[in-house]
Amino acid sequence: MNKIVSKYSLEKSLEESHRLVCKECSRETSHSVVSSYLEKGNEDCGAGQEVSWESRNQIIQCLGCEVVSFRIVSIFSEDIDYGHNGEMTLNETVKYYPGWSEGLKAINSYLLPPKVQCIYKETILAIENEQNVLAGIGIRALIETICKNLDVIGKNLFEKIDNLKEKSILTKEGVETLHKLRVLGNDAAHEVKEHNKQQLLVAIQIIEHMLDGTYIIPHKVAEVFK
Repeated sequence: MNKIVSKYSLEKSLEESHRLVCKECSRETSHSVVSSYLEKGNEDCGAGQEVSWESRNQIIQCLGCEVVSFRIVSIFSEDIDYGHNGEMTLNETVKYYPGWSEGLKAINSYLLPPKVQCIYKETILAIENEQNVLAGIGIRALIETICKNLDVIGKNLFEKIDNLKEKSILTKEGVETLHKLRVLGNDAAHEVKEHNKQQLLVAIQIIEHMLDGTYIIPHKVAEVFK
């Protein structure tokens, strides 16, 4: 039977700071490490073989907006890369809670219709936590929900997107772009295709532009120019 040994310790006298992306600031800022709880472990695999790991569980704080978040920095003895000169380096795995994605700053969704707001928030959450297949499905569902909310007629999503131009909601170029997002969502839903982060960020930014022009700006105009 393999023997697993783990040890935990609170790291003291920390004066660390790192340049990290702040979800609130939506850019890279300096963060201080408020506290760090270190886990070290190893497992005897027999025949003189052993694997080990190290995990730092850290409370971090943005030195700009002062928002507090959490990150885990882990290394594993078997997760190794070799450089051009044959030098060996251990790969670091970093996770953030709550999740974030560089370049993503969600719009203020309180002015959106309830169902649109719900699927928008869930899609943002999927992108932030790198659930890329679910994020692709969410983008398609978000387009479908917007069309339904706007009472756009069509036998399928293809026709509904085309009819957004007839209702003067989108330009011809906007319709062509939305069709690309529809295909992205179809690939995720039917082919379980995982799109990369850059594609998902551009896709959600395009939809946010439509949400802004369709729901948020008209509401603000009505409030300011009564």
